Amino acid sequence: MVKDFSFDVVGDPAEEKPRVLIVDDEEVVCSLLKDVLGEKYQCIATNSASDALKLLEESEFDLLICDIGLEGVSGIEIAKEAKSKFPELVIVIISGKGDIESAIEAIRVGAFDYIKKPFDLESVESVAERAMKHRRLLVGKRLYEERLKKLLEDRMRQLDYLSYYDPITNLPNKFLFEDRLTQLIAQAEYSESNKMIAVILISFDQMKRIYSTWGARFADIVLREAALRIRACVGAESTVARMESDELAIFLPRIEGEQDAVEVIQRIKDALKLPITVENEAILVTVSAGISVFPKDCKNAQEAIKNASAALNRAKESKQETWFFFTEELNEKLLRRLEMEMGLRRAIETGELELYFQPKVDIPTAKIIGAEALLRWNHHESGMIMPSDFIPLAEETGLIIPIGDWVLKNAFHQCKIWADKGYNLTVSVNLSPQQLREKGFVEKVEKMIRETGVNPMFLELEITETILIKEPEKSAEVLNKLRKLGIKILIDDFGTGYSSLAYLKKLPIDGLKIDKSFIQDISSAAFTSSAELVMAIVNLAHNLRLKVVAEGVETENQLKFLRFIRCDEAQGYLFGKPVLPGMFANFSI
Repeated sequence: MVKDFSFDVVGDPAEEKPRVLIVDDEEVVCSLLKDVLGEKYQCIATNSASDALKLLEESEFDLLICDIGLEGVSGIEIAKEAKSKFPELVIVIISGKGDIESAIEAIRVGAFDYIKKPFDLESVESVAERAMKHRRLLVGKRLYEERLKKLLEDRMRQLDYLSYYDPITNLPNKFLFEDRLTQLIAQAEYSESNKMIAVILISFDQMKRIYSTWGARFADIVLREAALRIRACVGAESTVARMESDELAIFLPRIEGEQDAVEVIQRIKDALKLPITVENEAILVTVSAGISVFPKDCKNAQEAIKNASAALNRAKESKQETWFFFTEELNEKLLRRLEMEMGLRRAIETGELELYFQPKVDIPTAKIIGAEALLRWNHHESGMIMPSDFIPLAEETGLIIPIGDWVLKNAFHQCKIWADKGYNLTVSVNLSPQQLREKGFVEKVEKMIRETGVNPMFLELEITETILIKEPEKSAEVLNKLRKLGIKILIDDFGTGYSSLAYLKKLPIDGLKIDKSFIQDISSAAFTSSAELVMAIVNLAHNLRLKVVAEGVETENQLKFLRFIRCDEAQGYLFGKPVLPGMFANFSI
């Protein structure tokens, strides 16, 4: 049987004798009961009901054995009064043969049991033992309920704390920060003082890297120490709060001018110059900051935080360890960004996304053998928007996943259309780092292949070398699975990142795409450094049995050079600009 709750039976009769109060107007009954129960219990006897109640008030008893027919007082009345005052007191009624009905009535109002006159001594001892066990159960239940109540109170206090404080830094959280700031601004609005309130939003430049390199426990210690140092840099009237994983917020009440906020930021930077040591690792933390000032920049707490966030984003875009004040120009930029994000969310549904294809040529034969799928956003008001203007926003907001799915599916579909027409063209698609990290990405690609019916031998996925260097093992695992589907993998923009030729032979790739910046530096004159580098890349790639594709080919001289060094494929304006699928046939495929 499952019980609703459980509790311990408290008390050990062997350690301390339970106290028993015997009330009977016959001396012989009192003496007899004391003799019978005295070995196990501390027995006190009285002939008076009033004396019994007085004794109960003065001292605690475990068991009350009371006659049903005291002079002038009913045992039922005694049971009622004693039970109402002492709920854990166990009452046993003494009754004669003619008082059984009254004894049962006494049990109904709170008595535990009854014993009959004349006494059966074994029965008396048995009733007393059961009564004491019941007493221990009552006390145990009370203690359990008290413990449960205290536990609930403790949990409620913890929940109240977590509702308003960050458990890692013990700083106020964003809800408490906004509440305090709202009250402060309300007070300032009714004040005749000309002083201002500054809101500073601080971001730790290295915190994400610390979390990914050393783990959450290590990074939490760094964050906690950094927060303590920052808290020491502001006055008692200010509040420092944790807003996001790597962001803190500060408000400075009653400042004279913007310079006061700048001085606080400088104190914070000075406080963080000394490395934070954790597990023998010396960690140097720097910060970027955004500042909003009431009433100059904002009308309320929400606007102050939003504007400080916009200023912080500008600081992070600029460089590490810097700060910016909010300006109206920033506000307009933020609004434009929000409008673009909303438009981008609608772009898939409204059909504004378009897929263009740029031809790829086999250099030895000069034949078109494939195409790279390139995304364009044909905005209904702004016109054509290039990927460089919206892809970073898509990656930041997570929209790159549904957009990337759209690109893959449509590129696969177009590849299938060309194959059905007898054009065996390879179609290349660029992958975002977020797509490669997405759980179930390989299964998603496999499903698209089945749904479109495309032959995976005509598909190529292009990735940047930065992904491979940052997450080599995980990336290699995903790429191996994609290659098992029959898809070829190419490294895009090779040579622009942290190029390390040594890692090429360890990775599951089929080819390289040399960045157009190197190709465009090739001239008809003597070999340039870029030409020498391109030649070295081609030779090394061929030694590793990798295909090489040159991007950005625009002149015949560049093509001649690539043919001379036996580069495999090329793409660029010399062969054609990106066009819609319907116009691709104009390239004489």
